[in-house]
Amino acid sequence: MIGKRLRNRCQALVEAVDVSQPFTARSLCGILAEQRGRRLYVHPLPRDMNDEGTPCGVWLATDVADHIFFEEHTSPFHQEHIIMHELAHMICGHTIADLPAELDARILDDTADPQEIQQILLRTSYSTDQEQEAELVATLLLEKSARLGNKPGNAQELRLSSALGIKQ
Repeated sequence: MIGKRLRNRCQALVEAVDVSQPFTARSLCGILAEQRGRRLYVHPLPRDMNDEGTPCGVWLATDVADHIFFEEHTSPFHQEHIIMHELAHMICGHTIADLPAELDARILDDTADPQEIQQILLRTSYSTDQEQEAELVATLLLEKSARLGNKPGNAQELRLSSALGIKQ
């Protein structure tokens, strides 16, 4: 169950975010890139990263840019939510103390040198406080956007929004 303190903190963070229309994860990428004064790139996860335990979303920060990786083989609505979740980590100011011992070279590819990486957050579950906070912020951002009239585009997204209780 979500505590009142966590919900209030997340709600305050979301209220500070401009969800001008049309609001999408990509438009939020532009806003955050400008606020952070650095480029923000969005990439699909490499195709060979589909084994169990592989994250469906990753935020990788270097000293000059941010990179978000998302699961490509899912619905557009889910892709949007994954990207929004990773952006929520930025909004919340999340960090990790140490990089994982083995940083998967398939993610890095030619994107960044492991020595330059400031932090990497891998999303595989929602068990940590940071993951729960990021998930709540992502959900609240999407709800706020929907309340202000930004409607999902296709029938599948409309059904999913309805199932999640987002009024159209």
